[in-house]
Amino acid sequence: MEFFIKLKNLDRRWVFLCVALSVVLPMIFKMDFPVFPGKSVQGFYDFVDKLPEGTRCFLSFDFDPASEPELGPSAIAILTHMFRRNVKPLCGGNWPLGGEMADAALAKASEVYKNTYEELKAAGKLAAGCKPTVTKGVDYVNLGYKPGAIIHVKALCTDFMEPYPQDRDGNSTKEMPVFMNPDGRKFSMSDVGIIVSFTAGTGGIESFISVAGDHKRPMAAGCTSVNIPRFVTYLQTGQLVGMTGGLPGAAEYEKLIDYLGKGREGIAPQSIAHLIIMLFIIIGNIAFIAEQRKAKNKA
Repeated sequence: MEFFIKLKNLDRRWVFLCVALSVVLPMIFKMDFPVFPGKSVQGFYDFVDKLPEGTRCFLSFDFDPASEPELGPSAIAILTHMFRRNVKPLCGGNWPLGGEMADAALAKASEVYKNTYEELKAAGKLAAGCKPTVTKGVDYVNLGYKPGAIIHVKALCTDFMEPYPQDRDGNSTKEMPVFMNPDGRKFSMSDVGIIVSFTAGTGGIESFISVAGDHKRPMAAGCTSVNIPRFVTYLQTGQLVGMTGGLPGAAEYEKLIDYLGKGREGIAPQSIAHLIIMLFIIIGNIAFIAEQRKAKNKA
């Protein structure tokens, strides 16, 4: 017990060093921990995988750079999966920097799709209509940020195109092939196969859930780890078909699409760092109990 009592007074800089090494070393050696997709992520993946080719999906980027390490990998994995299934993402955002977050995720997902196209085509793992590259305005669009949150979402349910006469780059959406319907009718929310919100706080998926009676579309979410307990209820009630929670959720989706991205790369350092912190907590408690017993025996 004397050993643990001495550890109680260990210079905290050693603790910081151990935590730093637990994060840095797995990143240097590119450790890839086993990942086992959970029910919520599997449900999300299965729903997207079964969407008919050409289905348009609305993806709302409701986060900023502070939450990008958790939500960015999920967005990239889901966009990559959609491109491989020839499903067309319509990206928007209820947060001011949502357009920038969507741009970054689309650029990376397009790169991953392009780099793996030949391999997956040869293996028969792409939808029949997939092309070697995806084209803006044809296979996807970034509509950018619109203010209003729930008010904006409600307006989309009434007339999807009215709030979006232009995309984020100023291009007219009126003649974009991605919004064209074969029967010539105007694109509306009823043409959306699923609504996905990458949510870091307010103004995210709950804005869409609040007006579900208006749009009547299936919904899914990507959320930060701290928000998982809030959104589990929506999974249990069936209001969400699936969800990716934090970095582990992103890693699980990456596993399902056979892609080693930031999610899976981050699991090893995150897991080891958590184990190191837990170890020091246990040691601290043992040291405290040992110190209390020693003081009691002296008395």
